[in-house]
Amino acid sequence: MEIFIGVDGGGTKTEATAINSAGEVLSRFTGGSTNPYIVTFDKAMEELQTVLDELLSPLFNKSFLLTSICLGMSGISSVEERQHVQSHLRSYFRQRQLSLRIYMRSEAEISLMAVLGRQHGILAISGTGSNTYGITQSGDIHRVGGWGHLLGDEGSGYQIGLQTLKSVIKSHEGITPPTLMSSRIVAAYPIRHITDLKSYIYQPAITKQDIASFARCCIEAADAGDETALRIIRQQAEELADTTCALIRQNAEFAESELVGIGSIFKHSRWFRETYSSLMLTRYPLLRFPEGNRERTPAQGGALLACKLFTDGVSDLL
Repeated sequence: MEIFIGVDGGGTKTEATAINSAGEVLSRFTGGSTNPYIVTFDKAMEELQTVLDELLSPLFNKSFLLTSICLGMSGISSVEERQHVQSHLRSYFRQRQLSLRIYMRSEAEISLMAVLGRQHGILAISGTGSNTYGITQSGDIHRVGGWGHLLGDEGSGYQIGLQTLKSVIKSHEGITPPTLMSSRIVAAYPIRHITDLKSYIYQPAITKQDIASFARCCIEAADAGDETALRIIRQQAEELADTTCALIRQNAEFAESELVGIGSIFKHSRWFRETYSSLMLTRYPLLRFPEGNRERTPAQGGALLACKLFTDGVSDLL
C-alpha cells in the first residue's frame, strides 16, 4: 500500500496526515510549533520529527510503501530554508531505512489543494496571524502580508484580541461607552475585574496566541450586537481586504479568480466573513468565493499534493 504524507507546520501547532492512493486518511497527529522564528530551527526540526514518529507509529505493523511527503511550513520560505529542512528530513528517513520524495510547498498550496483540489487561486488566512497568497494557473506565487504580529498581521485574531483588550480598558476608564466584551472577559479568564488585566497580560509567559484568544470574546459580543465589538471585527475585515486587494493588483488574473478564506476568524465570525466578502466583491465583482471541501485540513491537502506530485513524476529538487 502506497502512503503519502502531508504536513501543515504552523506557529501554534503542526498537523500531519497520512493517506493512501485513494485519498483515505490512515493516520493523523498534531504536535507543537515548527515555525523556526518562534521556537528556533533546531527545536522546530525536533518537533517535526516527533510529529512524524507519532504519525507513522500505527502504520509500522502494516505493509506499506512510504512514497512521498509534502510540507507547507510557516517561517520556511526561502530556497535555503527549504533545503535545510529537506536535509534534516533525509537524514531522519535514512535513520529509519525509508526512502521517499520530499516536497516543500507553501502553506497556500496545501490549503488550496485541501479546499479546491488544485493549487491555483487566492488564499486569505485569518487565524492567530494573517497572510494572503495568490497562485496563478502557471504556478507563479504572490504574497502580501505575513509580517508577524509586531509588524503586521492585519485582520488577524491577534489584532482583534489586542483591540478587544484596548477597548475594554478605554471602556473601564470612561473614554468609550460600556461594552459586553468586559463581562465576557471576566467570565472567561482568571481575573475578578478588568483592572486585573494589567497584571495578567504583562506576565512573561503571555504569548501572541494568548492575546489572540481574546478575539473569541469580541466575536461573541459582536454576535450579541455590541457596537464596539462589531466595529473591531469590521475594521479588521477591512484591513485584510486592503491586503488582499494589494495582492490582486500584482496579477490581472487574480481579479477573476476564486478566493478562499481560511483560519479561525473566518470560521467563527460571520460578521468578519460577510464584511470581508462584501468589500472584496465591491472592489472586484468578478471574484468567486467557492465553498469547496471544508472538511479537509491543510495537512490532508498536503498529503493529496504529495500524491499528485509523485504520480506526475515531479522531482523533489528545489
